[in-house]
Amino acid sequence: MKTSSLICSAAIAALMIGSPALGDTRIGADLGVTGGVASNPYGTVGGNAASATLSGSFSPAVTIESPTGTTQLRGSVTHTEYSRLYDGTTDYGVSGSLSRQISPLTSLTAGLSYSSYVRNGLYPVYDPIVGGPVDPGTPIIVDPSGSANYRERSEVFSGNLGLGFTLSPRDTVNVSARGTRLRFPNGTGLSKDYDSYGGNLYYMRAIGANTSIGAGFDIGRSDYVDPAFGNTTQYTPTARLSTRLAPRISLDLSAGVTFSETSFPTGTISNTSFSASADICREGDRTTFCVSGSHGVSPSSIAGSSRVTAIGARYNYTIDQRSSLNASASYSRSSSLGGTGGSDSDYGRASVGYERVLRPRLSAVISVTYSDTYSSLVARDANIHGLVGLRYRLGQN
Repeated sequence: MKTSSLICSAAIAALMIGSPALGDTRIGADLGVTGGVASNPYGTVGGNAASATLSGSFSPAVTIESPTGTTQLRGSVTHTEYSRLYDGTTDYGVSGSLSRQISPLTSLTAGLSYSSYVRNGLYPVYDPIVGGPVDPGTPIIVDPSGSANYRERSEVFSGNLGLGFTLSPRDTVNVSARGTRLRFPNGTGLSKDYDSYGGNLYYMRAIGANTSIGAGFDIGRSDYVDPAFGNTTQYTPTARLSTRLAPRISLDLSAGVTFSETSFPTGTISNTSFSASADICREGDRTTFCVSGSHGVSPSSIAGSSRVTAIGARYNYTIDQRSSLNASASYSRSSSLGGTGGSDSDYGRASVGYERVLRPRLSAVISVTYSDTYSSLVARDANIHGLVGLRYRLGQN
């Protein structure tokens, strides 16, 4: 059995065993209907590629809370129709997450998700390794090869499992494992299926009321179904810093070096790369602004194992009790380690939206999204998508 499958199986077991038998259970769902116009949903070069869009979505959720932890189960299905040129699409996904204090000094986290969607310019093309944000305030990290795979359906199955140990009031140790399987069931041959899995161990020590420093070690592997794209094993020692710059501003930094080895049928290539990540977030009474950035080695669906630089930002502002604004921007770029596939690829996306509560459970939404690529194996033109819609909340969601 593949290591990624073992990690996902362990995550399933953790969700089943760790879920509280009794607790406060909330069940709800979101129903949504939106209509709009997309200038170029699949990035067609030249000609009139615009189309009106009509989408319906259903997103149920179950949250179980107990004195020792929280379990969440979520699902979503979205169907989109176009007025011209394009066939309708149906995207769907399910996920589960668990956070539990299994003893006074030990905590457990686990997550499992599956998604199936057709890649296009209407919705974010999430990085398969990072996945979509669980918290609505978390920045989106997009796949640098997102636009190159337009029109293709991708299936992503991911799992993670983590344990945290408190050694003393100042010392903690965390260990985790992760696995992701990416498949393109209707692929044209350009996109490459892969499995990615790994784990890390890190130690943190508090050196002040709001600051901790530490060190860690991460090991990862990426296996491609196509042997021409090779299999990569990587090792990354890192130094870490977690602090609060002010009562409402948090900062997390890590930096290290990745030693990677990619095996091809014709030989092996070794690389040494700088690795780093940064997360900064400011939370105010009415605003939240967060930025995430990273640089490291990660698999790519068109270029094999690559150096990937990614950045995402998200801003939320509460105008009053009934109105809010949100904005996000994401950009990712990859460069192949072994020269397989397209050597460079990038993808960017930005959006701004407004939501107004019309009734206690009914909201109106307006948004405009822009997506484009500047260096892609497949030439694409930009897309602008404007939409208006309604969202209705059911139950205790």
